Amino acid sequence: MKKFAAKILKFCIPALLFILISFTYYHISKTKVEAKLTAFSAHAVLLMGDSQIQRLHGDSISQGAKNLASSGEHYYFTYQKLNALIQDKNHRIDTLILGVSVHNFAPVYNRLFNLNFAEGKKSLKRYLYFIPLFDDAGFITTFDKVLKPLISGIYAAPDFGGFYESTNSNPNEEIINKAFNMHFSIKQEEAKFSHSQRDYLYKIDRLCSENNIDLILVSTPYHFDYKEKIDRKYFDFFSKSLKKLKHRRHLNFIEDPIAPRFMSDANHLNKLGAQKYSRIIGKELKAEKRDILHR
Repeated sequence: MKKFAAKILKFCIPALLFILISFTYYHISKTKVEAKLTAFSAHAVLLMGDSQIQRLHGDSISQGAKNLASSGEHYYFTYQKLNALIQDKNHRIDTLILGVSVHNFAPVYNRLFNLNFAEGKKSLKRYLYFIPLFDDAGFITTFDKVLKPLISGIYAAPDFGGFYESTNSNPNEEIINKAFNMHFSIKQEEAKFSHSQRDYLYKIDRLCSENNIDLILVSTPYHFDYKEKIDRKYFDFFSKSLKKLKHRRHLNFIEDPIAPRFMSDANHLNKLGAQKYSRIIGKELKAEKRDILHR
């Protein structure tokens, strides 16, 4: 009996120590994340969304604007980030520039919000420190599927996002097809459209309204060949989704006949394209502010 008890202890003690160390590490890291979010909340203008918005120059749009966009970021995580940022009572956020586009409602975003997929597990690892672990969002539904990504997330660097620049240009057919297939292919019978994206887009809108934050929607250009491949049903879903946000300013450049030399790939601006459209967006917003002041 003593030998059996000794074996149990020999197995349990290392496991308990690992849990204790991980729990301690999580709380120390969480404190650091909160401190960093407090610093970011001092910016009046934030850019958030996925990698399309990552390409934009914050200072060209508004002096001191902070880019917190992140590649493949589901609006659930954007919502949680924004909610964490405004918890600071002294936050200065008054404007949120949010990326929204047709591909944001594609099947890939169902995978990014589902722990049955590698994309969902990666999301948990990237955004663990921004989300409540016990939430009714439908993301963490059971802990038997999340143990490994949960542990990985504890020891991984949190994905705050940020500005990203590319010097690629004139993407070829292979690059465009790769992006299209990644966004619109269905791997395991996931839904064709991402309704969870739409739900959290509306929650972001409500959160902004409740906190007097001006929400501005931005759709950056697509490469012509990529745009032509997309089923018109996705454009319809995109348009219907934004009908509920008619009270928000929407700077829509999807239909712009942009030259391939301004594109990094199928749906991202390169350095030159980002400079061009950052200036355009900045001018649009400044003109709008002047109009408001003269009313």
